[in-house]
Amino acid sequence: MRTFHITLSLGALAAALAFTPAFAQDSAPTDTSTLTADERIARLEQELDTLKRQRELDQEIATSAAAKTPVATLDKKGLSFTSADGKYSFGLNAQVNVDVHSFSSDGGSLRDEVVDRLVRPTFTGRAGNASFRFTPELGGSSSAAASIVDAYIEYKFSDAVQFRGGKFKSPLGLERLQSDADVIWTERGHSTNLVPNRDVGYQVFGTLLDNAVEYQVGMFNGATDGVNLNNDLDNEKDVVYRVFAQPFLNSSVVFLQGFGIGYAGSDGKHLGNATDTQLGSYKTPGQQTFFKYGTGVYSNGKETRSNPQAWFYLNNFGLLADYVTVRQDVASPTATAELENKALDVSASWVITGENVNYKGGVKPAKDFSLKNRTWGAIELTTRYGYTEIDPNAFAGGFASASSAAQKATSTGFGIGWYWSENLKLLADYDATEFEGGAAAGADRRKEAFTSGRIQFRY
Repeated sequence: MRTFHITLSLGALAAALAFTPAFAQDSAPTDTSTLTADERIARLEQELDTLKRQRELDQEIATSAAAKTPVATLDKKGLSFTSADGKYSFGLNAQVNVDVHSFSSDGGSLRDEVVDRLVRPTFTGRAGNASFRFTPELGGSSSAAASIVDAYIEYKFSDAVQFRGGKFKSPLGLERLQSDADVIWTERGHSTNLVPNRDVGYQVFGTLLDNAVEYQVGMFNGATDGVNLNNDLDNEKDVVYRVFAQPFLNSSVVFLQGFGIGYAGSDGKHLGNATDTQLGSYKTPGQQTFFKYGTGVYSNGKETRSNPQAWFYLNNFGLLADYVTVRQDVASPTATAELENKALDVSASWVITGENVNYKGGVKPAKDFSLKNRTWGAIELTTRYGYTEIDPNAFAGGFASASSAAQKATSTGFGIGWYWSENLKLLADYDATEFEGGAAAGADRRKEAFTSGRIQFRY
């Protein structure tokens, strides 16, 4: 679009017309030789008004076209399309984790492998205050077909009151609730053993006091521990709730602004049977099952979870603590009992290159890795401790066998994360897990030493 700038006084126009009659005669479509200077000035003013109006029309057309043209954005967060008025949007993101697993001190019984641990495209959309998210899982270490990770809709009444319905993470387990792209280990810790993976239901949630308090409360089908549930298994439902506060978030006490503490829990009733037990099995950080109930044992009534949780982040240091207990009524062909299982996970991280670390968003390198520029990204050191402990009555009552199921698994680990950019990071971890029971005649199962690595791309 061309822009004309014309600044000319009427006196100058009159002088120009007086001394350039030939030019005026050649430029005008009609003969102006008989016009007076005032008439010629009037005609030029008319033509200037016409040009000005044409310019205004061009600007109006351009503005109207821009108002109807969606905005496409391609950046480090993925691909998105947004309507010109900002009310509608559609986005595409992806995450790919390629892992290597290696075991030692296991007598060669466990498989070393390279696996597409996670391959997830994510589709999101928004129409006004309504939105949706859909994430399938195309990766994994098994030959199972693709599954659905998240599939839900939301409506936002305000920051304090929002609604979600569909399949997603129920608000249990601080480590489980952390984004898969932000976790600092290749595999999650012990506390994740005792909470669902994904469940189907409805939830009301929101933030209060300028984001210092968040809450969730919902009703779900009732996924068992560690399960990614698609369909309800009985007529019962779980009520799940959580409140998490950062009491110093908006205060002047800088040292404590990154402190958060909360509590989550669930109340429900699971009625399984010998075929569909509705009981979970528990795994080590190396994803090896160390405990499962015996044949013919099933859930037989009330199940409650208790989940105190906390985090502390200060500049380049982070600490996360997650504790879960599950009280579950179980039954076998000959007995019933209420069992209480427990799990703890405490994880710490230190970004030695100085970048900030936080629960949401992970580590963002100050400078991306580049051999040409001699910049190295961000480097994070990690360590953790955790355990899963089974109620002794599970063995005394015949609900599990001490010869094949361990009564307790305790893990210690350390690792390193190398962030090349916000989109690419490398992880290397080592976890050693010791057991109580779980081998022939009730002896302790062999120690598990698990080394893992990951290349993660997020977009």
